[in-house]
Amino acid sequence: MGIVTGYLSQLVNNGIKLLNGGTEVSSSNPLPVAQTDGLAVSGTATSAAVLFTTSMLNYESITVQVTSAGTSCTITYEGSEDEVTWQATSGLTVSNGGASANTSISIAPIIMQFPRKALFFRARVSTYGSGTVSVVGSLSKAYGGLQGLMYIAGSSSIEGSGAGINPIVIGAEARTLSKAIVSNASVVRPIATQDGRLITRPHSIPENEWQYAAASGGIANTTTAVTIVAAQAAGVRNYLTSLQLSSDALGAATEIAIRDGAGGTVLWRGKIGTAGIAGVITIQFSDPLKSTAATLLEVVTLSASVFGGVYVNAQGYKAP
Repeated sequence: MGIVTGYLSQLVNNGIKLLNGGTEVSSSNPLPVAQTDGLAVSGTATSAAVLFTTSMLNYESITVQVTSAGTSCTITYEGSEDEVTWQATSGLTVSNGGASANTSISIAPIIMQFPRKALFFRARVSTYGSGTVSVVGSLSKAYGGLQGLMYIAGSSSIEGSGAGINPIVIGAEARTLSKAIVSNASVVRPIATQDGRLITRPHSIPENEWQYAAASGGIANTTTAVTIVAAQAAGVRNYLTSLQLSSDALGAATEIAIRDGAGGTVLWRGKIGTAGIAGVITIQFSDPLKSTAATLLEVVTLSASVFGGVYVNAQGYKAP
């Protein structure tokens, strides 16, 4: 007898339909199923009240349709084993799409399907505004499948949160031609060569880059500083990435400096002799010189050159 019972149990667990005295046996409730499939339930309320309570014995799911949601009303769906203590239970909307597809409440006309998670199920108006709230439902012996939502995402979508231990591998769009531009704050895919080499530009977006060109005649016989980039907004720094220097023959050697703010800290210093600089010297700052936040950058010859001009051109970007 024990062998037969175990075999029947295995068949039930494998989802094979069994008959007990001519009556079908449910896979999760191995007792004769007497109720008809599609048993109807319904309820109406004009206050914060229970719309209906039903037993889920021998049923695997319930489909509920809100035919009238009233005004500013919230319906909460709950399950219980003892019909005393109730817990919110979630179901899928018919559309089964979006972040709210799996929910335990509704505020508008909708159709939802709930799997059996407890012996009893109820729908109640948890928040009442006005009007009439009406629901109809039907119990089913079929399990309400696909009750979970799957999202492919990192540990958090909030900027500034931890990266976690399981980041998502990204893909890039292979391009042989420039792509159409998008508007500010829009989603855009990274681009790459056809063999997957990412195409990037250093430091910043073009809109945040700045350039300074030397004035006609350059800096001549003066110790008055020249602003190469104005102060940015609060919390934003100026970054100097490259510098080009040239000069005429000078009446006196001079030191040249980049300063953080008007008369501020020297960030970089060089010296130009009386022979001047033939051609152009280009200096690249692999680690960009950066200003204090909301502070200008300036260039200055620290001693007057008597005669001859010093020419400075500079490029950089703004960023926090």
